[in-house]
Amino acid sequence: MRHYYVYLIEEEFANHFFGREAKLFHLFQEYLRTSPEQLEFNHLYKQIRYVTKSISAESIDHMIESSLTNRYNYAHIEGHHRIDSESKRGNALLQVRDQYIEVTSIGSFDMEAIFFEILRKIDSCFLAMDFEAKRYGWLKPIKERKFV
Repeated sequence: MRHYYVYLIEEEFANHFFGREAKLFHLFQEYLRTSPEQLEFNHLYKQIRYVTKSISAESIDHMIESSLTNRYNYAHIEGHHRIDSESKRGNALLQVRDQYIEVTSIGSFDMEAIFFEILRKIDSCFLAMDFEAKRYGWLKPIKERKFV
């Protein structure tokens, strides 16, 4: 099973950390290790709030639902978006949280890729992180600016 946390990063920081995503990954990793009692006054909490943009659950839900509504293997039930593989051997679940989007998938990577493709069309600054597998990356790679 793969479990992704997808954060929307402020464009200024996304541009700055392009190619240095490992630094952001380690910041978020430390943040998630912090106990809930310590979070609000923790410097990591303040840093995370500073580099991330808030996510509009309503608009994300609407975009996903309108993009997938014609698929027979898609369902939107109780705040969860679900896609089942055609072979029924895998699926992906997406849920919009307050500060991030959570994607869990089993089976083929194609299942989460469907969700990621929709998210990358919404904004170019989404960073997906799988802390167990230590994998991370931009859903839509930011092109480096070329100065003449």
